[in-house]
Amino acid sequence: MQPDTPPLAARRSAFFTLLVTEAAERAGFYGMEAILLLFMVQQLGMADMGADLLVGAFAAMIYATPLLGGWLGDRVYGARRTVVLGAILLSAGYGLLALSTVYRALFEPALALAATGNGLFKPNAAQLIRCLYEEHPQERDSAFTLYYMAANVGSALSMLCIPWVRDYAGSFTAFGLCVAGPACALGVLLARTHALRHTGSAPDKAPLLPRSAFAGAGAILLCTLAVMGVLSSASFARLAVFGCLALVAILWGALYRKAASRERLNLVTMGIMLLQSIAFYCFYQQMQTSLTLFALTNVDGTFRVLGHPLFALSAAQFQALDPIFIILLRPLLAKLYHALASRNRDLSLPTKFAVGFGFVALAFFIWWGGTRFAGSGLTSAWPMLGGYFALATAELLIGGLGLAVIARYAPARLNGLMVGAYYLTVGAGMYLGSEIASFATPAANAAPLQNHHYETLFDTLGLCGLGLVSVALLLARMLTRMENRHQDAAHHFSMPANTDCSA
Repeated sequence: MQPDTPPLAARRSAFFTLLVTEAAERAGFYGMEAILLLFMVQQLGMADMGADLLVGAFAAMIYATPLLGGWLGDRVYGARRTVVLGAILLSAGYGLLALSTVYRALFEPALALAATGNGLFKPNAAQLIRCLYEEHPQERDSAFTLYYMAANVGSALSMLCIPWVRDYAGSFTAFGLCVAGPACALGVLLARTHALRHTGSAPDKAPLLPRSAFAGAGAILLCTLAVMGVLSSASFARLAVFGCLALVAILWGALYRKAASRERLNLVTMGIMLLQSIAFYCFYQQMQTSLTLFALTNVDGTFRVLGHPLFALSAAQFQALDPIFIILLRPLLAKLYHALASRNRDLSLPTKFAVGFGFVALAFFIWWGGTRFAGSGLTSAWPMLGGYFALATAELLIGGLGLAVIARYAPARLNGLMVGAYYLTVGAGMYLGSEIASFATPAANAAPLQNHHYETLFDTLGLCGLGLVSVALLLARMLTRMENRHQDAAHHFSMPANTDCSA
């Protein structure tokens, strides 16, 4: 340890440590997620509908457990200790997934450990970045851009490699390789503890009391058992998801009743845009569910130009197109936003959401067109590429701006609470997306290429996307008018009285 390390050098050292940690952990997580559905269908023998719903319940838990992780990081263990615990649980969860290829009973406990570990790791890794640059806000945006880019690079590489490993070496080896991600992250965190001494939440700077340690361990155990219960019962999962939505609605209503006039307008705007986020993640979840099963049975994964093969992707590898396009498109969108802002023509957040739904509709119409053009044959890989490009653009316009909505419209004193509420709505949207994907399940006696269930699903979702464009545009205009009326009223009441008596 070097106490006299310059602050800039210390920040760079800590940031590099967190960058490597995030890339390694995300590589393990997204590699596991890329093969999870196909493992359930092909090796565990689950029906498409049951597998879709279980994947949706798992996704919902992935976004619900950060509430526990945030509390442990802020109040009990500290962000640094909680990140380490998250890496341990993730490693254990992926290890049990590998063993579940032999012992089926380990499957749900493995997913529960992975969901809980993710909940501990993800919010606290981001919290360490925030704390690191708390006194240097001018560097924070660039740091987070690089941080999320590292996550996308890790996920893209693993979503290409892990499915290939599964195809050639089996699921046991593939899940076992996923363990390397959080295990490497854990090794880096332990080996570079000194580099992180300048960042962390308040509990990191104090000794851990035995009472607090046991309380935190009990909370983690209860959370893991609760997630197991949700994953073991479709009806319980549905009840939990709708319970979370009801909780967010109750929270919003309570805040609205106590809010001042200006805050009420912001809360209305935030509520409307959270509903749109739920709708978007219903579409987004199709990538891991219906689109993956569609690619498995109905898509020729070889990309050809004039009949000459270029390269091929497996059903699971198509999911890697999303982070690849995110990496390519994010800098271009950032330049576009900057150019519009410099000309005083920046788009409002509600308008960006409306444009995003336009790309959602385009994505599903591309997939619908590819399926319809193929007729009774296999769909070409090119429509899959085009659809993923459009949906990745929509993700940047809607999903990538979700936290910006909270930062813009939530009361500052409740920002942390509303971030948690936002993640609950994302998880609920993903579960509802899995419910929608289950509608595409073919009849048990239907041959994959002799039915049109996916064609109908893509057409319906494309039309829903178009409908949401109209709704989002109307809401954007309504919110703009409300904002203008509020500003006019505020200006009127703030004008000084006329005291000129010369007349």
